[in-house]
Amino acid sequence: MRTPLALLLTASLAGGVVVAEVQQPPGQRVGVRGGEITTSGSFDGTWIYANRDAHYALWIRTKDGKPQVRLQYQSLAGPEAFETDWAGRASYYMAGKPASFSLTLASAEPHAIAGQWNWELATGSASRHETAGVTLQRTGYGRTLQMDFKDYRRTISSGPRGNLLTGPMTWTWIKVSKRELLWDELPW
Repeated sequence: MRTPLALLLTASLAGGVVVAEVQQPPGQRVGVRGGEITTSGSFDGTWIYANRDAHYALWIRTKDGKPQVRLQYQSLAGPEAFETDWAGRASYYMAGKPASFSLTLASAEPHAIAGQWNWELATGSASRHETAGVTLQRTGYGRTLQMDFKDYRRTISSGPRGNLLTGPMTWTWIKVSKRELLWDELPW
């Protein structure tokens, strides 16, 4: 049986922290397949994404001809939660330490929205930092949304050791309403 993704672990010294990096072996292609891109539907409304560790809600609206996003996150594994403003930015506290998240939009076309994902959290000797360029496109019948992460990097460190995860990643969001629903109205 052939594994779809072979991992090669290497160690490097980055800023005094030993980092184990997940890399692709040379010559192997890695990809993530999302849904079939469509021009049906619209971005405006309430979208949800859930996995075993977290719930996310994404509200998209058009104001003065430009899209705006607001995102809310609720961890199912711990007490971490935040909600951004319509500029896609949030500052919050985790274990008494400041943390930040941003999903800022860089460009928008009728069928694609592009931006930047940046999430920073440091609590004592542990930290997590995520960065990626993101592209949002409607898929299927326009009721699903593909969030494609480009150049995704997640670094988690604890004390002098850290792990760096890179690679392709795509999330599929489901549109639950054309309106801006409240968090408590979402079908979790």
